[in-house]
Amino acid sequence: MKTLGGTLPLPFCGKTLFIQTGYYCPVGSPTPVPCPKGTFGPTVGASSMDSCLSCPTNHYCPRPALTSGIPCGAWAQQPLPGQDRCVCLGEGQTFQASDGHCPCALGYRLMGQGDTCLHSVYDICRDGRARTQHGTCLDRQQWAQHCTQQVCLSPGDYQGFDGALGLCLCREPPERAVCGGWCRSWPKLALHLVCAAVDLQLVYSNSEGQVSYDDLSMCR
Repeated sequence: MKTLGGTLPLPFCGKTLFIQTGYYCPVGSPTPVPCPKGTFGPTVGASSMDSCLSCPTNHYCPRPALTSGIPCGAWAQQPLPGQDRCVCLGEGQTFQASDGHCPCALGYRLMGQGDTCLHSVYDICRDGRARTQHGTCLDRQQWAQHCTQQVCLSPGDYQGFDGALGLCLCREPPERAVCGGWCRSWPKLALHLVCAAVDLQLVYSNSEGQVSYDDLSMCR
């Protein structure tokens, strides 16, 4: 039965869940399953992956749970069905799935006002200069100016440059030097199992304190 939202309730996905387009719900599944990349799901209340159709030619399906294929547009094509990206028509271009455009690929540059991408040929860096990742030859003073003004968080964080990689070397803040953002946020809460003389104790701790649960009897 169709609802105002264009979805259909199915009992085997739970009483409160609805299977919308882009998803299907196999028998016995507790949650809807999205149609995979390269396919799309136009059917409401689908119950198997057979309802996920292959993306047609000259279209692409770059992410799961799509309800229709996305046209390749005027700058690209896709002769094969079931693809998650298109192929740019021009040489030296790379397909941008987010908006379907075809900018110049790495190592290529745009020629004039048109859409032709030419392979970049860089001059040899002489007199001790080193090339940045963008292809510009800089001496030590220019490197320092470039890194302190455009790359490092502050001029005091500049520690030099890597001429082979074409990258600035910046000092990491103390909290980043030990671990990244994920592990810095992890210790805010934790669960611990404390094995006492008789019973197993579960201790939950966070920034506001800790709570103990003593009604566990798994340690013997």
